[in-house]
Amino acid sequence: MKWMIILLFGWFLQGCTTLESKPVKPSSSLTIPMQWQTQGRASVSTSEHNQNIGFAIDFKNQNYTLTLSASLGLGQVVVKSNAQGLSVNDQQIDTNLEQWMINEFGWHFPIQKLAPILFQHQQSIDQEWQVKIASYQQINGVSYPKIVRLNHLTKAIKIKLLISKVNKLK
Repeated sequence: MKWMIILLFGWFLQGCTTLESKPVKPSSSLTIPMQWQTQGRASVSTSEHNQNIGFAIDFKNQNYTLTLSASLGLGQVVVKSNAQGLSVNDQQIDTNLEQWMINEFGWHFPIQKLAPILFQHQQSIDQEWQVKIASYQQINGVSYPKIVRLNHLTKAIKIKLLISKVNKLK
């Protein structure tokens, strides 16, 4: 009886070796669209605290709207950047997004660097951030990053993005 089980197990293992596995090679779009949207979740770790937020970004040319929502949808902040400057919840502010986020949350997010990561799969965006694309997903037949890890090289900021949607707009 033992020999029969060993023999069946051996055949099973031999069958597993004949299975063909093809690695998923991400294909990137070479151009960044002028208008695009994305949304997902972010997990942020700093030396002082950890935070989970939802985000939605709507880019049109150089203008953008960033919506941040707290866990369980309890609270939302809408940040808009356009030719008039930066506004938070429809109130104009006198600082840039990075400084506002540091003052408000204790960390910042390189929103201007997100398009090359999403559409060109770039993992070297500047001298401040280390980027690692951990996994990819297919959305409308196009490969996009699903999990992106950002580590600030001089500050204790680690951000993990879980991208759930990406849309190119016309």
